Amino acid sequence: MARSAPRAKAVAILDALERHHPNADTELVFQTPFELLVATVLSAQSTDVRVNEVTPVLFARFPTPAALAAAPAAEVEARASLTGPALEQRLADIGNEAAADHIAQSWLGRAGHWVEPAFRPLGWDWKVSAAVIAGFPAREVVVAVLGTIYAVGEEADEQTLAGRLTAAQHPDGSPVFTLPMVLGLLLFYAWCLQCAATLAVIRRETNSWRWPLFAWCYMTALGYGGALLIYQLGTA
Repeated sequence: MARSAPRAKAVAILDALERHHPNADTELVFQTPFELLVATVLSAQSTDVRVNEVTPVLFARFPTPAALAAAPAAEVEARASLTGPALEQRLADIGNEAAADHIAQSWLGRAGHWVEPAFRPLGWDWKVSAAVIAGFPAREVVVAVLGTIYAVGEEADEQTLAGRLTAAQHPDGSPVFTLPMVLGLLLFYAWCLQCAATLAVIRRETNSWRWPLFAWCYMTALGYGGALLIYQLGTA
């Protein structure tokens, strides 16, 4: 009777997890409960992708709990540690995540949060808003800013950044980069005057700040209105 109580409790917990999290899955690669347990422990210090690079070598050397328990600690640590390209990538990931956290707490990140309500009708979150603010002096920096904000680095390749953007979500769980939002963002960039050099040339040629300010205001308003129309019609 004493043994059946913990078993019944475990079954009840598993049933509750199945009800609340149906079809739950993990990125960790494993064949046995033992391998899943080891991979889960390792994932606490790295990403699932990196763990999957280490565990095949580890399980080939220590295929059973008994073999792992009898192994010297130094050998297990050496085989379970990230080395070579995996270690370099993990260090790069840590640096990118630190840079993203820094931007979130910087004046640019705070400005993105501050203007987010104004751009929310366009489907933008604070990260997109911050990137657009950074792009007002020169729009070509937007990709680098997005790469930093989404923790993939300024020199992120297209596939990595595209994956992060596709996975981006609003607080309610809805995707940020939907087709209407992206089309509206493209239109905003097509119509909005985001070039400090152009404004400087207008100022020099007209010998007045009135015309560059007028051009910046009306083209920004035009871009905002077009993006708003596309997004609202596309999500209606």
